[in-house]
Amino acid sequence: MKALLEVFYAPGKLFASLPERSFAWVLPLIFTALIGVLGSWVVPHYIGRENIARQQMEMFASRMSAEQMQLAISRANQPLQIYIGYASAAVAICIGMLIIAGILMAFGMMTKRAPGFGSMLAMVCLAFFPYLLVTTLMNWMTLALSPDPASLDFRNILATNVAAFMNKNETSKGLYSVMTSIDILSFVEICLLALGFSKLTKAKFGGGLAAILALWTVYVIVKMGFSMVFG
Repeated sequence: MKALLEVFYAPGKLFASLPERSFAWVLPLIFTALIGVLGSWVVPHYIGRENIARQQMEMFASRMSAEQMQLAISRANQPLQIYIGYASAAVAICIGMLIIAGILMAFGMMTKRAPGFGSMLAMVCLAFFPYLLVTTLMNWMTLALSPDPASLDFRNILATNVAAFMNKNETSKGLYSVMTSIDILSFVEICLLALGFSKLTKAKFGGGLAAILALWTVYVIVKMGFSMVFG
């Protein structure tokens, strides 16, 4: 539990100590998953599950009939769908942490000191914990203070990225997707991951930053491709 606080005021010292801590990944993974579940409750609570479903269905408007879209939207408030959403959020967070840790582990094997997978997973979870916590709290504050939260785009609520100041309807889907990734909070997260990677592998911060930026670039390209195909 102490590690979840240390990551805010002494991240470098914390990351360097991870190889000496047994099962250091357990609590961070659990708490990041719980924050993911909390986030999956906060946004629909204010925007409305049917409104979110409607925004999602717009991506597949050309592939679905009006009846199919309406049926999918009407299911949004069904208890089973809600619980599936919570479970999906937790599972998605866990899988995401495992994938990122696995990729960084591969990069780590090319350094002077390849860390254990458990240490890398702990670092990734701890590095994402502040990001997930802060974005969830900021989403809650933004939605709670908004005069019309239902009008907001659930995929881009916070005005911390370039896309928040662009007209989505007048911007190409691919470019808009890229601009959502030019985000202050994301860059802070990138630096925190780079710090953790460098501390675990004894590499220079620049080397860690290069590894994280390579991973981030692939993510941005995949997201851009998905937005261009599905909108």
